Amino acid sequence: MAGILRKNELAIIIPVLNCLEYTKAMIPTIKTSYPYNLILINNGSTDGTKEYFNQLAADFKITAVHYPANRGVSSAWNAGLRRALLNFGANYFFIPNNDVLLHPDCIDTLVDTFKVPGVVLATATDLAGKVSQPQEVLSYRLPKSANLKEEPDFSCFMLNRKALDLVGYFDVNFFPAYFEDNDYHYRVKLAGLRAVKNSRALYFHYGSRTIKENKEVKEKSNFGYVVNRDYYCRKWGGTPGQERFKKPFNH
Repeated sequence: MAGILRKNELAIIIPVLNCLEYTKAMIPTIKTSYPYNLILINNGSTDGTKEYFNQLAADFKITAVHYPANRGVSSAWNAGLRRALLNFGANYFFIPNNDVLLHPDCIDTLVDTFKVPGVVLATATDLAGKVSQPQEVLSYRLPKSANLKEEPDFSCFMLNRKALDLVGYFDVNFFPAYFEDNDYHYRVKLAGLRAVKNSRALYFHYGSRTIKENKEVKEKSNFGYVVNRDYYCRKWGGTPGQERFKKPFNH
């Protein structure tokens, strides 16, 4: 990969379901030396997120997509990916949660990760529990060298075009959330590729704000956890780490 990404190669996709104040705090922490297109996915918010996104889109070159109801995590991710491909022909896709704060070097460090052979998905490292205040991540001193672990964290991740070409999109049958990340990681491994967490790409994750601050979403997610776990077991023959199938539903 060249050292500099060309115009339109990087898309930043942020799916949101309420938690407007976290979104307002997160967006200003987006820093990168690369040109990018910002795609905001409103996944059925009812707290003023729609109006906020429309205002941003009016003032800046931002794509805002609105859905009347929660389509689930996988569907929101896929919608952003498809929009990035259709509108911009993007080759790199950064997808953070809205309840995070990004270190200024986080995005550029993730881009650098794709220089490592076989890497098609790279995630940042969460500093929650390592700092006393969330804002400390903004000036946190980076480690001298990067350590890559096969432990991807889908709260703040980037994938490239090769991942879409060889692994595909996220499975929308995992609804509204849980196990869609395990499913994608396993599919990456089956394709002989790598999904890694970069110790020099840092962020702070408040943690499950969408679920904790929305009673209805929490109830659906709790129910969805059980349903999605069962679906994962049917699809791959076991829970994450205990899979037996090399092809989905290959009994």
